[in-house]
Amino acid sequence: MKKVLLLVSLMFISSCAYFKSVGISNPFSFKSSPDSGNTDKVTKKFQLTDKAGKFLIEREKGFNKSKNQFIVKKVVKATGGSKELEKLIVISKLGSLKKSLTILKPEISEYSVWFEGKKYVSRMEVNEETKSMDVKLFSPEKQWQGKSVFPFPKTMGVFCYFSQLTECARATGFIDQAIKRDSGSMKVVIIWEGYPYFQEQYLNIPNEVFTEGVFEYDGRNANGERRFTLNIAGQSIFYFLDSNKELMKKFWVSQGLSMVEIN
Repeated sequence: MKKVLLLVSLMFISSCAYFKSVGISNPFSFKSSPDSGNTDKVTKKFQLTDKAGKFLIEREKGFNKSKNQFIVKKVVKATGGSKELEKLIVISKLGSLKKSLTILKPEISEYSVWFEGKKYVSRMEVNEETKSMDVKLFSPEKQWQGKSVFPFPKTMGVFCYFSQLTECARATGFIDQAIKRDSGSMKVVIIWEGYPYFQEQYLNIPNEVFTEGVFEYDGRNANGERRFTLNIAGQSIFYFLDSNKELMKKFWVSQGLSMVEIN
């Protein structure tokens, strides 16, 4: 598997601006003190509710030390059954920027979804040589077959897979710093690992692999839950983290979507 380019010029064209909102004027004088709990293996189940009905999500995340890979796996099933409706794996490399800032560098992903009993697959891999994302589509429809290449945008946001956002933000130290200061925002570039099939399921999602957004801390509620908001493409997605800074709820109001942890 190819090594992922650090993408310094793409990710941190304006690194100081990235950290100003959490009170850090120079990110390279700040060691991000990686959250060791972020690499723990965690398996959770969620109830997903959207306009199509109710479903079961099984989500697992952890760190493969031998390959230095951070992995998130997710399966969506019909409620009360074992039938898989969606399946996802996203893999990033745990690395650092100028030996002071820990980051998750996108590497490879695969998303599968079943529409009317037919399987559609989107496989993405970072191409180090061309500084781009190679996307291969497999489906029963000609319009969604073959390979496409998408250059990484020249922007200052941190690149994060959509399904790995909270772990990506934790790796940089942003979540710890925002909670400590009770404020903060982080510029991100979301990688829609489900492209283009994800865009077929939800409304007003840009038909692109990369979309810029802002991930910000909203504070703590009466239940002790920490709320963060992803503002992207004119929409807001609310993330709630538990005392271990693990995802426990997600609400995407404009899409009528909720994802709530179940025991």
